[in-house]
Amino acid sequence: MRRILSELFGTRRRQYQVGVEFTDTQVRLVSLSKRDGQHRVEGVCIAELGSLGDIQDIAQCLGHVVKSMGVKGQRVSLAIKSSSAFTKSAMLDATLSRREIDDRMLAEADSALPYALDEVYLDYAVVESNPSGVASHLIAPSLVPQELSTHAIAHQKMLLVACKADVLDPIVRIAEQAGIRLDAVDLDSFALERALMQSTRLPLQVATGQSLGVVALILLESGHSCVHLFHNGRHKLHREWGHEKIDFDSYLKEQFKDQFRDQFKVKFEAREETRVEVTTAIGSGRLGHYRDVANETANQVRTALSQLPSDEVEGELSLAYLGGEGALVSGVIEAGLINEMADSLLCEVKSANPFRRMALGEGVDPIAVNQDAPLLMVACGLAMREAST
Repeated sequence: MRRILSELFGTRRRQYQVGVEFTDTQVRLVSLSKRDGQHRVEGVCIAELGSLGDIQDIAQCLGHVVKSMGVKGQRVSLAIKSSSAFTKSAMLDATLSRREIDDRMLAEADSALPYALDEVYLDYAVVESNPSGVASHLIAPSLVPQELSTHAIAHQKMLLVACKADVLDPIVRIAEQAGIRLDAVDLDSFALERALMQSTRLPLQVATGQSLGVVALILLESGHSCVHLFHNGRHKLHREWGHEKIDFDSYLKEQFKDQFRDQFKVKFEAREETRVEVTTAIGSGRLGHYRDVANETANQVRTALSQLPSDEVEGELSLAYLGGEGALVSGVIEAGLINEMADSLLCEVKSANPFRRMALGEGVDPIAVNQDAPLLMVACGLAMREAST
């Protein structure tokens, strides 16, 4: 991976940084710039995929979106799921040379990975400071931890990341076929950490030493969902689960299609009581469906919480953010779903919006950005990696 990363990743300054996420059904793109320390949204786009999992279809869709967005030629960061990668931390002597660090990290990988080194791509970075060089393109910049011991100056904490070739190679092929300049392949957990820290007051709370408890980022998607848990702004754990496709609009139409037909069969003669009956039934069905989804999600979140290391994480779930295609109802996350989630999780729940503290570029539609925001946490976090002036 070191060779491939060196070939693909460059350090040339550029106007925009583009982040792209693939889901089972969509290509999601965010373009950012940065000026005077503030990120600016230059464009967002969500395109529907036709052929599920087909590399050529994804590449064609991505190529069309990149061209139509006017970011052709800009460098693009893509993501893989954290569940597809292996990560391991190690403490090394800070005086080691780059060659010695390479050798040590290869030895760490050889002893820890469940598969041969020739089957994987590897990279690593220093955790406690902003990474530099090639490694900075894969590993998220991290906050300096407050719990460093007195001898930590003589040591540096390294994070090793490994990904099997059969997972990463298709990503590279998509970029090649789409005709884009691939800048980085990142983990979604790193991207989400950046987006969460950008869009909330967590950095200020961390800096002032406030106890935050655990923050959950819940992404409900079509056919699968996941929760990422954060403590003091740092990603700690993620959990994924599969389920039937969540589509509230289609669900309601199917459940109440007979009532809809009866109500509008005679355009000018629909009785008032019929309309009230249908509206009441739909409202009840909607809330019942929200409650089912919220209860299932809460069970998965509680399982994830039970897997957190008790010696590192203190406090209960204090806040949750909700996003993903499956959370949308007619293009928005309705208050009813958020309320049911809050009741099930026993904490405050908010709609995810990575752009909450960002400026908007000229010609960017604020309504469209706000509407698409719950779907763009990963893509935005990717675009934050190298957004430059």
